Amino acid sequence: MPAENVIQAMNKLHQCFATGARPLPAQLDYVPLVPVICFSVLGLDWAVPLDEVAELIEIQNCTPLPGVKPWVLGVSNLRGKLLPVVDFAQFLGGQLAAVPRLQRIVVLDRQDTFVGLVVDAIKGMRQFSREGFETDKAEVAPALRPFVQGCYRSDDGVRVLLLSPDALVESGVFQDIALA
Repeated sequence: MPAENVIQAMNKLHQCFATGARPLPAQLDYVPLVPVICFSVLGLDWAVPLDEVAELIEIQNCTPLPGVKPWVLGVSNLRGKLLPVVDFAQFLGGQLAAVPRLQRIVVLDRQDTFVGLVVDAIKGMRQFSREGFETDKAEVAPALRPFVQGCYRSDDGVRVLLLSPDALVESGVFQDIALA
């Protein structure tokens, strides 16, 4: 078959397919999502970025430490590493409300600080739109503001506080665990 016939045959095929072809669906605007772990403390919904959580574990026996503030529950052995365990609600000035079997430990491994925060309950993993992030903390209690980056609104309108693990572990209040 001469080259001209091949090209003509290819053009015919192209025309046949092009007449029945549909365009690709238009891509809606891409909205980047932030994966978070949600939990509850002090009757509030909280979130922490998924990449800042080392793991979630059930409540473990802790070895108490002498001369520390009451919100430091002690240390636990987590696969050969000593894990300081903190009652997050008590640290924030309240108390845990859930029954112990529902409570969990959110393990953070940030800036050379390995710590477990006891929370009332884990609410699961969610994804929030970056566009839905609010940095206004006017509605957040003053005692919580230093540890909150901002808020997301869930589909049902509930405010979800975004915990800043870096702000928490860098806080002088959090680092000062010794009794005066």
